[in-house]
Amino acid sequence: MPNRFNPLSSKASLQAVIRQTNDNFRQLDAETNSKTIIAGGGKNAMQSGRLPNGKYGEVFYDSTGTPRILIGQAPKDGRPGIWVTKPGFDVTKEIQ
Repeated sequence: MPNRFNPLSSKASLQAVIRQTNDNFRQLDAETNSKTIIAGGGKNAMQSGRLPNGKYGEVFYDSTGTPRILIGQAPKDGRPGIWVTKPGFDVTKEIQ
């Protein structure tokens, strides 16, 4: 995503520059745990890193926004694997 972070201005006050720098670092810090890629229409296309269930991996979504492919830890017990569900089924809810 180009130009995501606001450039620092030499005309801003020191407090404003520090605040902007801290905001930029907070955004970068959040990405170290999880990264979500949004597809056209505002729906998730992929999520990587720490998932909403607290486990780690990568989840790929179909065109309806349903999570269909999981590469990583199983939501219930954390065992590693690769899972793919049929259309319409949420992979994070189907793994036993």
